Amino acid sequence: MSSDADEKTMMLQDQVKKLQSQKDILLKELDVVEERFEKINRLYRRYFPVIIDSVAIGDNAFSRICKDLSQALKKGVSEGKLEYIFERLKTAMFREDIASLPGEKKKGLFSAFQKSGSELFIDAYKLSYYDVVNNLRSNLDKQYTGKLDNITKRIRTAEDTGDISDIRENVFRLVFAYISDTSQDRYKVNAFVLEIAGKIFDIESTITSSFEYTGSMFQSNDEFEEALNFKITDLEQIKDVSSSLDDFKIQVAKRLSSIKKALETKQTKDQAVKKLVRQNQDAFKTGFSRLKQELDKATKHSEELEKKLDRDQLTGAYNRRAYDRRVEEEMERFLRYGTMFSLLMMDADKFKLINDDYGHTVGDKCLQEIIKRTLPLLRKNDMLARYEGDEFVIILPGTDKAGAKKAAEKIRKNIERIGFLYKSKKIKVTVSIGVSQSRKGDKDHLQIFERADIAVYKAKEQGRNTVVVN
Repeated sequence: MSSDADEKTMMLQDQVKKLQSQKDILLKELDVVEERFEKINRLYRRYFPVIIDSVAIGDNAFSRICKDLSQALKKGVSEGKLEYIFERLKTAMFREDIASLPGEKKKGLFSAFQKSGSELFIDAYKLSYYDVVNNLRSNLDKQYTGKLDNITKRIRTAEDTGDISDIRENVFRLVFAYISDTSQDRYKVNAFVLEIAGKIFDIESTITSSFEYTGSMFQSNDEFEEALNFKITDLEQIKDVSSSLDDFKIQVAKRLSSIKKALETKQTKDQAVKKLVRQNQDAFKTGFSRLKQELDKATKHSEELEKKLDRDQLTGAYNRRAYDRRVEEEMERFLRYGTMFSLLMMDADKFKLINDDYGHTVGDKCLQEIIKRTLPLLRKNDMLARYEGDEFVIILPGTDKAGAKKAAEKIRKNIERIGFLYKSKKIKVTVSIGVSQSRKGDKDHLQIFERADIAVYKAKEQGRNTVVVN
């Protein structure tokens, strides 16, 4: 009986393994399908609004619904709402005239293939800037909608390269206004501005490359003309060899003369085109250089604001905002790569009594001195931040609790030497420090912080001016 039961158990275990294997395969296939779907979905949501915005011309019902659809795709609304908008769009297509505007000549389906290189170049440029404006619409507040609409209209009506610098200037003017006006997190603002600038630099680089390519075409053309002129000279020499072919010589001379005139005309035209290209190229390079200077200036201004917003005004240490961002980065590294780090929670002892007995000015000097004594003992990659009031937190990347305790003892002893004289009274300053290290099983940096906070509490219980590891 026992052997039969064991055999059945083994059979069931084999079936479970097979089912588990099938489940794993199906889950992997599901992940692939979901990833593919998400990629396609991102492509649709990125490019469809750009295409729709370029179609939504005029103020009829069709155009308005196109704009609604574009906004819906950008916001990622539900399938039901999208289906409702598509139904409205279909109805508008049947009811309204969505052909060319009055006075415009209707274009055939294949008219795009008959465009000149210049027109195709402008179309590519416009499409690139539609993408930039679309990105701005998705991230900026409603107060910028009017300006974005004006830029979109300007892009739509652009006809030649003379319109390009104007569009670029309008976009950057808007971005600079956004940098100046916004009160959002400067770290995110800076990243967003650099992303937009990167897109525009890509567009402008393509334009510069196209001018350089045009210049190489002219160089090739010059070489061709030089070779042709050589052949003409050679023909003239052959023509003079025999005087018995007078009629032939006359005919050849006439043809050579015609070729020369044609070449001269062509050279004159090419010189004019070259001059125009050089002017355009110089204008773009000048505008491009100015644009880069403006961006560098705006980026520097943004970085300076970022630094100010990351610092505590009283002590000069990093503030809570900067600490939150850094500790999240360290936690992410720990969860992904297992890179350990430690936290020191440092609390000034009897700080309330110092404020009450000697005043806040003396209390502030004590906090400043604590920072002054601590910073030289830290490594370049460590971070000291004022958490709140008289509490400070130190991040020690790549440090275990033993190393963190040694660092904490050095800091404690250095601060212990602080002594202020206030009206002949000596003010003693000490700190209690709690130490905690990231551990296997930690899912959030708050778990590490709480252990360090508890360690500080224990240090206070043990008489203050001490270090406790938790």
